[in-house]
Amino acid sequence: MNENQYNIAIADDHKLILSGIRNIILKHNLGNIVGEVNNGVQMLQLLQNENVNMVILDVNMPEINGIQVAKRISEMYPNISILMLSQYENIALIKELKIIGVKGYLSKNFEIEQLVESINIIKKGGTNFPSLSQDHLSFNNDNINLTSREVEVISLIALGKTSKEIASQLFLSQYTVETHRKNCMRKLEVNSTTNLISTAKEKGFIF
Repeated sequence: MNENQYNIAIADDHKLILSGIRNIILKHNLGNIVGEVNNGVQMLQLLQNENVNMVILDVNMPEINGIQVAKRISEMYPNISILMLSQYENIALIKELKIIGVKGYLSKNFEIEQLVESINIIKKGGTNFPSLSQDHLSFNNDNINLTSREVEVISLIALGKTSKEIASQLFLSQYTVETHRKNCMRKLEVNSTTNLISTAKEKGFIF
């Protein structure tokens, strides 16, 4: 699909958030913005007239909140992907949104790379719920805590995979993979990839 054929609509009652998301989408060539609205009612009206592939919704909006809008979109336009944003991370809410059919969820303090990554994952047909991911499960040895995602990254590094290859395999950005690598090196107190692998094996994180 040609990037400019992928249509994205955004709903948020904060102009600064709208502007920020728009700029990120355009700067990273993530798609064509066909609408920016301030509430759920306007979004539902927009969808009647525009061909939209993805909507980015704020959970807390006037008129109709984002959860209700997401439910209606999932029922009326099942082919439209939904990415939700919220100021708070509520695991119960996120699980509910996933059941509704929402494809991704980010807190509003996201890094630019996280939004780019989420949109790209959803465009490829995947889902992205960082708060529900296995990243929050940890492996502990000698008082060293590694998340399951970090262990997964180290395992792939040990297999000789490059950051680009790991990013593709795990549906992550190279930036995220490099961040995991740096965090692992910091936690294991090593300064090279060779030592990272050997120490991770020594501590029993990988085999």
